[in-house]
Amino acid sequence: MVGGLWYGTHVSSPPPPLVRPAAGVTLDSQVRGYLDELISEVERHPSDPDRRKNLGLAYAANGLWSEARETFLGLKSMVPQQPLAPMYAAVALQELSDEAGAWREFLQVTSSFPAFAPGWYRVGEAALRRGDHPKVEQAFERLMALAPREWRGPAGLGELRLSQGRLEEAQSLLEKAIHMDFSAKPAHYLLGQVYRNLGRTNEAQLALDLGSGENRLPMPDEWSEEAPGHMRLLPDQLAQAEELSERGQPEQAVQLLRHALPFHGEQPELLNGLAIASNRAGQSGEALAYVDRALQADPKSVAALVTRALVRARLGRFDAGRMDAEEALRLAPCLTQAHLAMAELWLSQDNDRKAISALEDALRCDPKNADIHVEIGGILWHNLGEKGSAMKHYQSAVSIHPAHAHAWSCLGQLQWETGDSIAARQTHEQLIRIAPGGRELAELESAMKAP
Repeated sequence: MVGGLWYGTHVSSPPPPLVRPAAGVTLDSQVRGYLDELISEVERHPSDPDRRKNLGLAYAANGLWSEARETFLGLKSMVPQQPLAPMYAAVALQELSDEAGAWREFLQVTSSFPAFAPGWYRVGEAALRRGDHPKVEQAFERLMALAPREWRGPAGLGELRLSQGRLEEAQSLLEKAIHMDFSAKPAHYLLGQVYRNLGRTNEAQLALDLGSGENRLPMPDEWSEEAPGHMRLLPDQLAQAEELSERGQPEQAVQLLRHALPFHGEQPELLNGLAIASNRAGQSGEALAYVDRALQADPKSVAALVTRALVRARLGRFDAGRMDAEEALRLAPCLTQAHLAMAELWLSQDNDRKAISALEDALRCDPKNADIHVEIGGILWHNLGEKGSAMKHYQSAVSIHPAHAHAWSCLGQLQWETGDSIAARQTHEQLIRIAPGGRELAELESAMKAP
């Protein structure tokens, strides 16, 4: 944001009324406790805009949009030079299903703050939904001028050109967006639609695959980066913990979920989530204690049985772990995760054949799961030396999921190792298109340089 968070700060006097949760609203106990803390902070410092902002973001992050809007409107009156307050008041209207009101207020934000890039993004997105093509064009061109490194500018204009049938212009704009940020999945998906309309079917399939599996997230700003830290609803915290674990930060996931224990200590979902995060963090003893508590609360929790099987595999308690996996499969015979847990147990005991058998069972339950093909391929190649069979599984993986960078890397390395240098180089070219600068490409290039 231009000039810092509270540039030109001038707080009006007296401060606006403090916004509290509506009477009669039932709140989650952790949400209630957190809001009470922030409300007390505002009571002690009623003229502090930063504390008002935190309260507004907490209301928004926990779904209390009416209270969030009133807080942001109060903040707007305190610091009229601040564009984020009126913008988030308009966002709250969107969440309250008042699209017309939000549209008017987004336009007012860009009128009052013409150099505020996130405001133009919001206008552009709203205009796309309204079908207001002139305003879409104005908004995204302005965004491109104000934030030349922001991929959403050319992507938004490219989406407009796609809807107008101006495919070559759309292609140029969307390729520009991807060049700015290769991880911009919405831009890939739109480019796939352009390629499909141009008859470039192979390129279209790859682009659509690269663009799948992600929600369309707004342009980030200083407040949006803070908002997740205010989430206190249990499903949101579990999702955050899973994301942290997937990013290789399981210790932070454990710390996050421990804060929820005093409020949700007997919730099986929380205990199971803590067990998963603790096991990934190498704290398998603690993980076992958590998952045991989850199963005491719900003895037929298939998710907890699978988790305990994996924890017991890590602890070397293989017979007990297999009993958990078998019980999970009795309750849910075609549960992919239970078969994968069984495979993990067999792998932990160096029984590759039985591990492959369990993975094949998982594949029958989930035939479009490319990751299972990659796992089988790795065991066949590295553990059993069956390179031909491994090759078939890697080929199946990239056929199912053309943008699976790890599968392509493994395929290329195996092609190179078996002397098929022409195929390996073709795979290398494909991997450049899929994951330029990625770890998978580096691994393949390293293998191709080895003597």
